[in-house]
Amino acid sequence: MHDDLSVEVRESEEEVLKTLSTALDGDMSFTGMRRVLGIHQEKLSRILKRLEKYGLVDKTERGYRLSGKARRLMSEKKQEPSHVLVNTVVDDVGLVLAGVVALRGRWVEDMRWLGYSVEEGAHTLRWISQDGAVRITLRFKNGRLRVESNVSSRKAARAAIAILRKAYELALADTTETPMKAMTATPFNIAA
Repeated sequence: MHDDLSVEVRESEEEVLKTLSTALDGDMSFTGMRRVLGIHQEKLSRILKRLEKYGLVDKTERGYRLSGKARRLMSEKKQEPSHVLVNTVVDDVGLVLAGVVALRGRWVEDMRWLGYSVEEGAHTLRWISQDGAVRITLRFKNGRLRVESNVSSRKAARAAIAILRKAYELALADTTETPMKAMTATPFNIAA
């Protein structure tokens, strides 16, 4: 294992590191990385093995994460811009937390599942659109719900609303004996 920070990183390996850096110290599944990067599983497997060898990636039960060494390297690199779509304090923390946790592993409309982590009390969930253009990150900590995207667009806003609607629906279904169809009409007016 190499301890210095002067490891020569290939372009494809740098893309994997950038993708893992969006996990914010959490895990990202192998399948999630494939969706984001759009590369063949064998190529991704080889890249991850090399990055593990150089101490830049750690394999975990739930996927992969950047090592401390890689986080130091990546902190010097510019991160992709983040656009806040929702930033609110919620009244019913238990209901929202139930919905957020129930979203783990679920695809929502066009948004494909990427990963889940809990770091310093923050539940963080990530999705990517089928075409790879939109990435959504939902964070919930201490009663604050925040949804961000890599782009500011109607597509991102619609995806965020669909994810929040699904969380609400799942939370209500989980807290009642009879599953309820929640939020049949959206209070948001977003043009198609």
